[in-house]
Amino acid sequence: MIAALVAAAILSASQFAASVQAQSPRAAVAQLVAGGDWPRVMAGIRGGAADWIALAPELAAGADATRGAELTAALAAALPRAPAEVLGVIDLRRGPVLGVQMVCAAPVASGPAAVSDVREALDLLPDVAAVGRAKALCLKELALAAAR
Repeated sequence: MIAALVAAAILSASQFAASVQAQSPRAAVAQLVAGGDWPRVMAGIRGGAADWIALAPELAAGADATRGAELTAALAAALPRAPAEVLGVIDLRRGPVLGVQMVCAAPVASGPAAVSDVREALDLLPDVAAVGRAKALCLKELALAAAR
């Protein structure tokens, strides 16, 4: 079974989604890792790839602690590039990987310029129902982290 997973490489977000549907998030993430695609997916998320960002909940569900931390960092890095997409997948209930406190506080570790970039990107988003609450919570978590 594992050999079959390695043989069937995941090349796109839609292929990963199909793998999640056919198997499970854990098996699909294992397939990404075994195929050497995990770093490429994380780079895509950091770069703001909307298709991969949309699959962050499935990636998180299949990730171990190390991969979960990498996913959190990738989403935090994507905030200035794709703020609406990231806000659309973060967990407002403060989960361990996609939690608003994890993703939105992470840019503080990268320094004042990163915080400024995230704040500016979030400020440019309209306060529409789809992202308004997430935006407000993200800005709050960013400010709390910066004040520490």
